[in-house]
Amino acid sequence: MNTTTQHGYLLLADISGYTSFVAGTELDHSHEILSDLLETIYTRIEKLMIIHRLEGDAVFAYAPEKLVARGETILEMIETTYAAFRDRQTDIKRSTTCTCRACQNIPILDLKFILHHGEYILQQVRGISELIGSDVNLIHRLAKNHVTQATGWRAYLMITEPCLIHLDLKLEAIHEQAESYEHLGEINTFNIDLHQRYNEIKEAQRSFISEQDADLLFSVDFPTPPPVTWEWLQDPQRRNLWSGDVHWYSGDRPRGRTGNGASNHCAHGTSVSTEVTVDWRPFDYSTIDSYENGKKKFSETVRLEPLPDGGTHVTDLARLHLPLPRWLRRMVARYVVIKQMKYDQLMANAARLAGEEYRSSLQAE
Repeated sequence: MNTTTQHGYLLLADISGYTSFVAGTELDHSHEILSDLLETIYTRIEKLMIIHRLEGDAVFAYAPEKLVARGETILEMIETTYAAFRDRQTDIKRSTTCTCRACQNIPILDLKFILHHGEYILQQVRGISELIGSDVNLIHRLAKNHVTQATGWRAYLMITEPCLIHLDLKLEAIHEQAESYEHLGEINTFNIDLHQRYNEIKEAQRSFISEQDADLLFSVDFPTPPPVTWEWLQDPQRRNLWSGDVHWYSGDRPRGRTGNGASNHCAHGTSVSTEVTVDWRPFDYSTIDSYENGKKKFSETVRLEPLPDGGTHVTDLARLHLPLPRWLRRMVARYVVIKQMKYDQLMANAARLAGEEYRSSLQAE
């Protein structure tokens, strides 16, 4: 066990309304419902972060910096976890015919997240691991805050100022608020309304290239879970490690984040290509349109599917924008991407590099 001071992300996912839900309902059914929802939260978070423990109505997790190179992935994981929580909550309510107070009061439950970046030590006593440090204390104190009082929000993501600085993001549509605690002082927080984000995610237009519409399809298995695989495929800096003689760099970031409308640029030789995201579903799939000299050249959907062994099956589907018969477009696509660019080999290299780094990060823990 590594007992040196480490730096990383700390996350507390806390079910709101837990106390009143349990107090006013039948214990056996309320326990089953909460266990189901906690399982949903747990399984989403553990794909990217290390679960330290369950704390009654909350999940406490952490991730060393080296385990998550692209911090924005944590925000995407939180939003997808919240969406899964809301969807599961709806499913439970719709599928039950029970009229007990627990089953009828399912909608009063909600979920908030506290995200911090700081120092911690993993201490082990009698075989029990404990995460300790002032930053660990702080994130738990932050669970008692004044965000709901100030905004009326029932579900939110709170990001501390040290964490936002480390993420290097300029977020929009956030509520800034200072919280103060004895012995820990004052800390600025930046808060996102998760009800609004959930509605935005659900209402966003979908753009997905199916196997029937694709001019080219190939796949590769990554030995890493979907959130880590997502980083290696989406982050420009990661892509530069495996994409050959090209250089990727970030372009526009609407609302300060990657998502619909965001762009990346690729320099290869004397030309520069631009890809624009048209559909962004973290850890599930993304679709981009690629342009060169202002002309759309092709569209691409990259789909991720979890494997039973904890890895990820990645499928790449591309459609060329050329005035050619479909059979000829497919021949051109295969020649350019597979024969000329050798993109399938580059993706296999990405899978190898991702696996090596991921195993190394876990061994260091």
